[in-house]
Amino acid sequence: MTPEERQVFGALSVKQMEASVRSLPDAPPCPFLETLLPGARCNKRGGVCSIRKYAPGEDKAGVFVPGDKIVTTCPTRFVAEVEDGKSLFSWISEKMLDQPKPIIVKETPFLRKISDARLPMEAAHDEDVAEDVVEEEEAEKKAGRIDWLVVNPPSMQANELEWAAVETQALYFSGGKMITEFQAYAAAPTGILFPLGKRRPDYRSSGPKRLSPQLDVKVPVLQAWGKKVAIVIDKFFFDNMNKLDDVYIRGDERARRDNAAIVWFIVDYDDALRLRTAEIHYTTLDSSRRALNATEPLAKADFTNNLKGVINDPQRTNKVFKVSE
Repeated sequence: MTPEERQVFGALSVKQMEASVRSLPDAPPCPFLETLLPGARCNKRGGVCSIRKYAPGEDKAGVFVPGDKIVTTCPTRFVAEVEDGKSLFSWISEKMLDQPKPIIVKETPFLRKISDARLPMEAAHDEDVAEDVVEEEEAEKKAGRIDWLVVNPPSMQANELEWAAVETQALYFSGGKMITEFQAYAAAPTGILFPLGKRRPDYRSSGPKRLSPQLDVKVPVLQAWGKKVAIVIDKFFFDNMNKLDDVYIRGDERARRDNAAIVWFIVDYDDALRLRTAEIHYTTLDSSRRALNATEPLAKADFTNNLKGVINDPQRTNKVFKVSE
């Protein structure tokens, strides 16, 4: 990106964030979603779809930290080629459905809210009104969406439609607001600047707090339907998880797929910032829960010693309180 392009995009990002809207008429095309929907525009405020670590350089410049992983912060970033001529969905569909050219469906509702509320008696006797009310209620009841579906085209004519669910999980990040960085770029054409604010990828908000509850809701339902779930994450996310226990490790890939409820598709970035396939893991919901939690309980003795230390620390009066006698 040229210094002039950084200034243009910086100004656009400032405008977008100050307007508190997700998309603008003059937002640039999303090069990833455009592979499926020509003309699709970026709808992420500020347009940041990945982040990486920088070190301070000369004259306030930012310098890449060698060997540090790039972190995906927008799930749409995954919608890209992962091998030359092969898209993410082709890769997943090959492994899940033995079909390299699937039909792809975005954001499909699969749950709906239930309610004991009934139509008013007057409306119930008016067929037109009753139908409108029912349609409105049905629309409101739909809750819970599957990010993507890959569907095997030949099965459209079969008794059983063959498909697999695909969930894409990016990482949130914590720290200073991004608008300060955008304002710095918008001020004048410049090279890469060392960030003004401190930020870090927030794995716990993205994995245990976000993805894990989603799996608890979706996987049991889809498993009962005889369908499997593919999860797409990047290597940074995967490296922050506990170990995933693969199922049926002595079997071939088809046998492992048949015995799995969840298949993890791990992607990584090459030196040219292109997304590339990295690993596949065939596993269960329980194993996925444990891996996402990425914690283990302290020993009781360690917990007790830590607790005593907090209680006896005169600097922790903001956390330790004694009941007045």
